[in-house]
Amino acid sequence: MLQDLIQRITKIQVILFCLLFNYFLKAEVDYLGDFSFEGRYFLEDGFLFQENFHSSFTFSPEIYFESDDGKKSFTFKPKLRNDSQDEERDLIDIQELHWVLTGNAVESRIGIRKEFWGVTETFHRVDIINQTDSVESFDGEDKLGQPMINISLETLSGSIDFFALLGSRERTFAGRFGRLRTPIVVDTDHPIYESGAKNKRMDFAIRWVKFFDNLEMGLSHFSGTTREPELIEDLSTLTPRLIPKYNIIDQTGLEVLYILGGLAIKLEAITRSGQKDRFSAITSGFEYTQIGIFKSRLDLGWIIEFNHDDRIENSPTSLGTRLTFNNIADTQILAGILWNDNTNEKSTFLEASGRIGDCCKLSLEGIVFSKGSQKPNILDIQKYKSPFEYLENEDFLRLEFIYYL
Repeated sequence: MLQDLIQRITKIQVILFCLLFNYFLKAEVDYLGDFSFEGRYFLEDGFLFQENFHSSFTFSPEIYFESDDGKKSFTFKPKLRNDSQDEERDLIDIQELHWVLTGNAVESRIGIRKEFWGVTETFHRVDIINQTDSVESFDGEDKLGQPMINISLETLSGSIDFFALLGSRERTFAGRFGRLRTPIVVDTDHPIYESGAKNKRMDFAIRWVKFFDNLEMGLSHFSGTTREPELIEDLSTLTPRLIPKYNIIDQTGLEVLYILGGLAIKLEAITRSGQKDRFSAITSGFEYTQIGIFKSRLDLGWIIEFNHDDRIENSPTSLGTRLTFNNIADTQILAGILWNDNTNEKSTFLEASGRIGDCCKLSLEGIVFSKGSQKPNILDIQKYKSPFEYLENEDFLRLEFIYYL
């Protein structure tokens, strides 16, 4: 019955999109988007048959309509990616396909969207609406589009968002020839779902956000299929595999951002049930920005964040710095280290980006993984002591060129 309801809602969305498209034919149309070429070079050899150089091409066009009064808009943004080595990294996805109706105190958003929650830099604990596109980048900040109905209310007590999520997306994992993967390949073709409706289950979420002068606070609750699957070992076949299992969870989250001059104090905390025992996780820290260092246009930011996760024996600490040039090219350099005092594991990273004229952007990323004092058991993925313990041979450099349409 629920699947029939979802199908009916999807058909209604298609009809509404067609009607809205016909309406906006009379309005001005913006054609946006970009295409990019990416090359990744891995400094050390990986597993058997893995290459050291990977390249990929991504095309992301965008069409945007807006009514004359600004109260109605429509966005369509697909994403197509092709990888030279890993077919599991190939992607055809709709990132945005939604229409927005704005009233005096109510805004309705219907369709496929991306919704971000959170304030911290290293781990986004509360961000749970969209599924992570984990093969796009190592930081986990790239997401897949999520079908939803979102009603946003503006009240004197803050803004309240209600979400009805029409089904769920499966997480992407690197294939056998892909780099930055687990030693045992994840079998994405045979996922396990706790729900009988599988990935067609309707999920729900609610979020409240309030601003108090320099303080921003958010409370959220999500009930539905987890976006973070448990990886189940399967040794019954000739080739061992990991099978993703998607449980039904309830997650309550808290976000806090306090601005005091150049100092930003941040916190994200969650408590979640449904995946074995209830657990809690927290990321907290601060970012301090020095404006106009050396009497120049340069801004220098210092970032430190502490992490705790009940599921992990030893959680890492992160320290970073962000240099902003405040120039026409919007040049930025971010560098930092993620380390674990107990295991001596380290992940050192560098990210730099800048525009080339009005048409293009160039970005560079490099990560070096330093193994700790503990050697992982590759046949027991669930008992790794840190999220990057098995990546000791995956040091890489990534160069991306983006052309804006």
